[in-house]
Amino acid sequence: MAEQTIYIFAKSAVTITRVNGSATNQSDIIGNALNGDAFSWEVPYNLALKFGTASTAITFNDSDGILSDDPFFLSTVTDQRLTQPVTVNGVTYTPSSGTVRWGNPAPVNVENEYEVTLFDSSGTAYRMVGVSITQGYNTSVVGVMFDGATPPPGTTLFYKQGISSYGGIGQTVTIPPAVTCFLAGTAIETPQGSCAVEDLRSGDLVLTLDGGAKPIRWIGRSVVDGLGALAPIRIAKGALGNRRDLFVSPNHRLLLRLASAELYFGSHEVLAAAKFLVNGASLTASPRRQADYLHLLLDRHDMVFSEGIASETLFTGASALEALDANARAEISAVFRRYGLTPQCLSRPSLTKTEATLIRADLCATSGVRPAGLARAA
Repeated sequence: MAEQTIYIFAKSAVTITRVNGSATNQSDIIGNALNGDAFSWEVPYNLALKFGTASTAITFNDSDGILSDDPFFLSTVTDQRLTQPVTVNGVTYTPSSGTVRWGNPAPVNVENEYEVTLFDSSGTAYRMVGVSITQGYNTSVVGVMFDGATPPPGTTLFYKQGISSYGGIGQTVTIPPAVTCFLAGTAIETPQGSCAVEDLRSGDLVLTLDGGAKPIRWIGRSVVDGLGALAPIRIAKGALGNRRDLFVSPNHRLLLRLASAELYFGSHEVLAAAKFLVNGASLTASPRRQADYLHLLLDRHDMVFSEGIASETLFTGASALEALDANARAEISAVFRRYGLTPQCLSRPSLTKTEATLIRADLCATSGVRPAGLARAA
């Protein structure tokens, strides 16, 4: 099974009132909707839901790329078991080795508990998903995410009595992939020399592995909780030939040239997510209160040089775009139209976690790929 991470608006990050601003009858509508359409229980009042930031990361194993309701067969958990501890709304949930719901220890799993249609002020529909965590037979809705477009922080959406819909049995949602990013402060190679990634602008040229100097078409930036699953991965100076410590988001793919990659995968150049290469020594998680991430979009999926070694630019495959918020997707769509771009394909084979494990022991200071003429750090 693959490990997946979703980012939710914790219940504490969502404020619900009646549209006239008065308080609702219920103190926990999101949680109560576990047992039915608690939003409709406020009839005749339409409801206003104001969203903060989707900053709580929940990580679990996954067999199919789908977050579903009730991933059980009789009393056995078959999918979506929690793999990393998470604290949400003041409660800490810890992974368990158990798989039988009445067993000891009881299994802990994540579910798509319900889905509700909301609307913005212009009438655009949003599909909100109630995300729950189940420990044995005890289920709690801990927050919400969105199927498709995610509202920017500060957005207010509306539940309209008699119009909004609710579904609480058998629903599924595709799990959006995480975006690949550089931590602010990362040096990116340009024709004029190294430049901190946060100082780059759309239109600036950066050096690429395959095509020389190429223009940046779009730059995105997000500040997220850096203590959990989004904590940067630190590639220590020299671990892959990098001239300084390099910090990237966990799913950011690095380019590796290894003889063992040719042996196992038929290609001497492969991509591997930084989190798959963590070894507890030269590649480690580097938690911090906040992680300031930036992503660079070029005309195609390409390799730029970060701290001197090749790593990927933003990948805009159809499903990868779902990891971005609504504003970012709109901006990228405008860029695509302006420059006549099309959805991208990965430029190199990308390894799974299991595949990366096969070559992890072979990583050394010569496996990173550096631009021609760039001196290797002593």
